[in-house]
Amino acid sequence: MTAHAHPALAELRQLGLITATELGEAMDELAILALDEEDDVDMPRLDADAGLADALAWLLRTDLLPQDAFLPRVRDLARQHDGAALLERQRLAADALRHVNRLAVDTLYEEDLINQWQRDAAHASLPADRLLASPIAAVREMLAQGSLTPPQFEALRTRQHGSELARIIIDGAARQLRRERPAHARPGTWLLAALLLLALGLAGRAILSRQAMAPRAAGIEGPAIERGDLQPRAAHAVESARVPGAGADLSITVVQDGATPSAR
Repeated sequence: MTAHAHPALAELRQLGLITATELGEAMDELAILALDEEDDVDMPRLDADAGLADALAWLLRTDLLPQDAFLPRVRDLARQHDGAALLERQRLAADALRHVNRLAVDTLYEEDLINQWQRDAAHASLPADRLLASPIAAVREMLAQGSLTPPQFEALRTRQHGSELARIIIDGAARQLRRERPAHARPGTWLLAALLLLALGLAGRAILSRQAMAPRAAGIEGPAIERGDLQPRAAHAVESARVPGAGADLSITVVQDGATPSAR
């Protein structure tokens, strides 16, 4: 760490909003940026005369102060401070969050993803208790607040013009929204459910149809068929089997199953 800390960063440390480790890492980052002042380094810079809120916002933007460490720390302030001391720290945290969130919304405006009215509406409703860590998060926040409607978002998703950064922002927001959408709201879910219900309905109808046909089939009785050739055949069979010398006085009666014998 450099010998002299940035005044605003040092005061944030005294207020307990950042740790000694975070202060040291921030000063190391400032030292690196100071060596590359002539280079186009893709890293936000902190002005030497930056105020407390701006310095805190810079730490959040660069992730030198991670959101998952900072927000619990802010919520815990009420257990450590009260009165004016508590209000001062809470105000600084809220101002820093609003500043970072405002920059995320401004990026959407600069990339022609929202108009001036939408930008101003988003600025007016920026959260002061959570961080919109990227323009993607800003898109989702605007959708939740209503300053960006679903049809407008769909138009942005399908438009053919725009910068590469704009495309990355919209595609990233769309992917996150799909992952978080409940199963019943995902595309194709209702179609699959309808096909399943149709298949079950057809199967049920087939089962009921077979059950209805079974009693009718069991109760069908065909008409009695008279077989006039049975008696001559029986007589011939008896004649062939008759013992030689036996009398010829034979009487043959053929009765079909289910038929009533004729009276002799």
